Amino acid sequence: MKIKRIQINNYRAFLVNNDQESTRYTIDLPNGENLLIYGENGSGKSSLFRALKDFFNSALNAELAFQKNLFYNPDDNEEQPCINITLEDESECSFSAETAKTNTHTIPVIARASIVKGFVGYRDLLQLHFRQYNNQPDLFSFFLGQTGLFSDMILPSPLQPANKTSYKDLWEKIQNGKVQNDISDYNTNVYAQFLELEDRANMLLKYFQKECTLKIEYKEMELQGVDLIPPFISLKIKFFEKELPEHEEVLNEARLTALAISVYLAYILGLPTTDLRILFLDDIFIGLDMTNRIPLLEILTMDEFNDGTSFKDFQIFLTTYDREWFNVAKPYLKGWEKTEFYVDTYSHDIERPFIRKSDTYRERAEYHLTKGDYPACANYLRKEFEKELKRILPENILYAGFNSTSGENSVITLSKRSLSISENDNSWFYKLKKKEDLEIDTFGFISLQQMIDQFKKVINQYKIPFLLIDELTGIKNRLLNPLSHDDLKSSIFKAELITGFKILDELQKITSKVIISVKDTDAIQMYSIKTDYKNDNYHYRFELRSNLRYFQYGSYRIFFNAPFHTQYRSKENNFSNFEIMEYDYPSIEKLSKAIFYISAEPEIPYTFYENFMFDEIYTAEGKKISELI
Repeated sequence: MKIKRIQINNYRAFLVNNDQESTRYTIDLPNGENLLIYGENGSGKSSLFRALKDFFNSALNAELAFQKNLFYNPDDNEEQPCINITLEDESECSFSAETAKTNTHTIPVIARASIVKGFVGYRDLLQLHFRQYNNQPDLFSFFLGQTGLFSDMILPSPLQPANKTSYKDLWEKIQNGKVQNDISDYNTNVYAQFLELEDRANMLLKYFQKECTLKIEYKEMELQGVDLIPPFISLKIKFFEKELPEHEEVLNEARLTALAISVYLAYILGLPTTDLRILFLDDIFIGLDMTNRIPLLEILTMDEFNDGTSFKDFQIFLTTYDREWFNVAKPYLKGWEKTEFYVDTYSHDIERPFIRKSDTYRERAEYHLTKGDYPACANYLRKEFEKELKRILPENILYAGFNSTSGENSVITLSKRSLSISENDNSWFYKLKKKEDLEIDTFGFISLQQMIDQFKKVINQYKIPFLLIDELTGIKNRLLNPLSHDDLKSSIFKAELITGFKILDELQKITSKVIISVKDTDAIQMYSIKTDYKNDNYHYRFELRSNLRYFQYGSYRIFFNAPFHTQYRSKENNFSNFEIMEYDYPSIEKLSKAIFYISAEPEIPYTFYENFMFDEIYTAEGKKISELI
């Protein structure tokens, strides 16, 4: 089981202004991928870390407070602040500021996953070595305290059946009852736990540095009369086989960090298997030099260690503030999703995170808007408009032919389907593909201005209720030439760009796709069945002679014009009783209305219904048009 979507609304740094921004902080992991995150300081990496940590902790602690964003305004948001997670089985899990909407405690896979303390930040690593007032680190609290690594783990092998409980609960029971059998169960299980942890930590430590080994010493808890002497835990480090009495003062930060990471990851590998296993490592690269960073990636991506364990069943979240290291790690972590967090100081008065999920033109445009680089924003916004309009407009409008007299169209187009291309430092090599692959499209170039003009014609021709067409026409010159602005930092320029994003939002709501593709030399056979006014069933045969494109915007749906040629109709599909019908129609709607007309009683008005085109016209294989959409 893996997480496939994370959506955060007004938790800590993730400020959402209104309902239109409700999906602003959404991270999609469609196949449950691992995630590598780069983020500037203050960009929200740690807020994501805490969001997921609190989400899982809420399954065990119903009283856990939801940390709302300081500037959250309930008047601007219908939805309560929340952290929503979608799992691979489409389960919807929520930790909400509105307690009644929190359901993490009701979903067993979340409750079981919450026991695994798989959230490790750089500050957590420091606890293993940090000396306060020159005292030794408090390793009892680190491992077995109220929030220690082993605190919620169930004792694996107690002699007393009643002690099949968590270390935290048994510790409390011992403090209250001071029973020797309970103390023995506690000591025996902790000792065995530390032996296993020590072996596995040394196995992982070898990936970082072979010169260091560690030993976890456990001084057992004792009952002396009525006095309970608590256990004492210490960490002994050998460096080139020589024991270091105060290793915290001798080893450098990279070695200390590698030791702490090895202990944490060894603990996590030793936990009982659950359906959902999360490992979130937040900025733990801070203390590692470059030579110790690659070994960590090797550990996380290893297929199997010597003891049969691995992290391949975990969903891993890995963050870093180091841009250079992020770029080094990206190609190493094949199959991982990569996301970038930035500080957005431009889209709102309050600084807040901006998540750049990938490298689409739109996301690049949004990124440059947050940085105040308006010309760069306009450049990528223009590219996104070109991409969207090419998606929407039919091919016969986009590529109406080659016009050699137009300087704007003076290009040579080579079909990728006809040639294979290779190159060296000095030359490109073109090789003709096999004969059956030679379908050459001689498409001319079409500019953004031409596409916008053509889109406007389509809107008017088909009476599509696209209300922002005038705004699109109005901003096209600014998008085509962002340097025409007197002040490239002006609020007017920014406002026009924001208008561009709003128009783009509407364009992206449009569905426009070819549902039946027709090759130039072929036609697609289709049919329909219609009962006429005499109650006779007629089978109509016809052929589609070019691509059939479906278009939908909101509740408005149409088919763009595509030529049909009728062949014949037969009564009750009786081919001995049929009549030739050789007619051409420019669209599926005209064809359908002709079928209605011939089926109606002469000189009596007929009523045409749109669903006929969708549900009563079939391909030769018997599929309805609606089934192809």
